[in-house]
Amino acid sequence: MTTEYSTRDGKYYIDCDIAGLLGISLGRLRNKLSAGNPLPPHIQPPGCRNRLWPCKAVHEWLDQFTVTAADPSAHKQIPRRRGRPTKQETRVLRS
Repeated sequence: MTTEYSTRDGKYYIDCDIAGLLGISLGRLRNKLSAGNPLPPHIQPPGCRNRLWPCKAVHEWLDQFTVTAADPSAHKQIPRRRGRPTKQETRVLRS
């Protein structure tokens, strides 16, 4: 998966590598690019058909979306039973 191109400044990914990192298809990545959806920063060298994605910038962009686990005891909910709620349950929910 990791096709990295080395240069004096660092390494670069190509489109298929970024699609793999994001867990989407190459066509979906291209659709996101043309739609202007938020994606990691990329460069398009003049005279080159390939889009290059700086590895460091891509990983920094991904790091800003890190989700931390919340306290599991805070999300305890009463298990819901199936079907229509009883009148008593409805009154409790209203108040």
